[in-house]
Amino acid sequence: MDALRSTPAAAAISTATASHRAASISGAEAHGVQRPAMLRGEVPGQAPAQARAHDHPPLSATALRLALPTLLLARQAFDLNRRDTVACVRTAELLLAQHRPTEVLDCLDLLDASVERGAAWHLARASTLSALRDDRQAVREAKAAVAKAGPDAALHQRALLQLGQGLTRLQEHAEAAWCHQMARDAQPQAADAALAAAFGRASDLDWEALPAHLDRLLAGMAQSPAAAQWPLAVPLDPSQLIPLLDHPLLQRWLAALACQQRHGTGAAREKPKPGTRDHRRQGKWRLGILAGGRDRSEAALEPSVSALFDAFDRTQVELYVYSDARSGHPPALAAAHWHDSRHASTDDLVGVIRGDRIDLLLDLTGPGDDSRLGVLAQRPAPVQVAWLGHAGTTGAPWVDYLIGDPVVTPLDAQAQFSECIAQLPGCHRPADLPPPEPQAPAPPRRADCGLPDTAPVLASFNPPERITAAQFRAWCQILSAVPGAVLWLLAPAADARRKLRASLARAGLDPARLVFAPKVAPQAHLARLPLADLVLDCFPGNAETAARNALGTGVPVLTRLGQGFAARRTASLLAAFRLPALVCADAEHYVRTAVHLLRDADAMAQLKAWLASVRSHAPHLDAARSARDLEHLLARMVARHDAGLPPTPLAAEPAPRRD
Repeated sequence: MDALRSTPAAAAISTATASHRAASISGAEAHGVQRPAMLRGEVPGQAPAQARAHDHPPLSATALRLALPTLLLARQAFDLNRRDTVACVRTAELLLAQHRPTEVLDCLDLLDASVERGAAWHLARASTLSALRDDRQAVREAKAAVAKAGPDAALHQRALLQLGQGLTRLQEHAEAAWCHQMARDAQPQAADAALAAAFGRASDLDWEALPAHLDRLLAGMAQSPAAAQWPLAVPLDPSQLIPLLDHPLLQRWLAALACQQRHGTGAAREKPKPGTRDHRRQGKWRLGILAGGRDRSEAALEPSVSALFDAFDRTQVELYVYSDARSGHPPALAAAHWHDSRHASTDDLVGVIRGDRIDLLLDLTGPGDDSRLGVLAQRPAPVQVAWLGHAGTTGAPWVDYLIGDPVVTPLDAQAQFSECIAQLPGCHRPADLPPPEPQAPAPPRRADCGLPDTAPVLASFNPPERITAAQFRAWCQILSAVPGAVLWLLAPAADARRKLRASLARAGLDPARLVFAPKVAPQAHLARLPLADLVLDCFPGNAETAARNALGTGVPVLTRLGQGFAARRTASLLAAFRLPALVCADAEHYVRTAVHLLRDADAMAQLKAWLASVRSHAPHLDAARSARDLEHLLARMVARHDAGLPPTPLAAEPAPRRD
């Protein structure tokens, strides 16, 4: 701890805290905000007498971690003394918050070689390597942080949760679950520990322990915000709740905590001012498309999405794309103004968007470690909207609308969302375009996949955490009612396979009726999908991608309809395919419908024939129509702002046809 109490950082604390609470000096200067004295050329590190380091009581590691609130102040303290561990680590943390992970590693390496690398230093490296998806190195650094944390409870808590996060990504679920359990036991009121522990148990298929963790998480909603947020040791991931519990209000509470933790309160929504957007050229309004996230930006601008934007009326809309994608821009968006934001900090990107005078900023990639929601937190555009990457509310008060459809976001569910619901008239997602196939793989036979030649095959290709105890019981009931039928699952780790077979045996069924499919290339997976008779969707976390793949290859999908966005996604897709009979109200209905289809060969044949006929001309497959509907919905949002009206829920409204 002595190394964490270096003089330059401590001397800067009082000046930093009192004089600079804005998110960034560079962003503030651009808007005329006066810089604090120590950054205006005055002698740095000379705090008033009452702020001198030797007059302060020793600070805890948590307090020291937050002592330098801005990047420039932290960097200045570190420049003054390369032996200053506090300033080094705080600079690293603020760089990471600014989306600059490679600079973080450089900063950490600048710490004087004579200074021992303590737990906080290793933890900063672990967080950065995790953001860069170098999970094995991140786990090594997190283990070092755990070993060196000593009596510092808050630091030990952060290290445990960071280690558990890395182990989860490496699919070492049992070890991850123990890390999360220890963190939760140490601080049972903290939302991050409770959620991580629950997700860890679900990933490890520990169905007996999971209910107690979920109860603890639910109890957190009744606590004070301070109790729930402390210590929020690692970034909270609200999406971890999706496969565990269909509880939209808990999802909103967690999302709000995550936004507060990552981005603070954000910029307040400004009152619309009619007639102020005089920059428009030839009457066009400007749409900014934020395809952030190093690991998700490619998917955000997949061909089906790019095709929608390409079909916008360019006499009405001017497109600007801000992409973190490693590859170049899609050909469909060649006419858009393109900004490569891979190496742009949050403040840099905010400045670019403001300079482009965007009317509506559309975020496609959702929350997560590499999220760009921090850009929206500074409100660079007057209207800000979330779409595609969000399976529920963002929890962010600075996001005005969330785009859904009448199924996933019914208007009477507005209380589930911090944003105003905005409905597309069809499915909330565009239809996937078929990928290019130079030579399609030959379809395999059932025997090639270890499946019986004639018995019914039920398929569900999902990771273990999506398989709840209630879901697996329903599957066992279906197998019991249909002799000879087999359940075809995506092969998890060996320990998970053993647990699933044991659960099948406890239900009085032969474990051999469980068949595991190895992971294969996407085209090979699509080629084997038609071997299944029926795909069983998961609940409460619908497997939307798996459902799209199945329906696209002619295999029916059975789902349940829940309360939250994520528990209604497959129902929305089935509505687009005009198959409402495959949407079930509860578990009993789900089992009864599956058994009926598997026993009645004629009913199954009619269902597949209908799917074969409609899957080529379902409404959501009309790209031109979908593009008009999306453009019309966004234009309604801009028109409200131009008229001086605040955001409001927008019901589905088909776009007028173009001449």
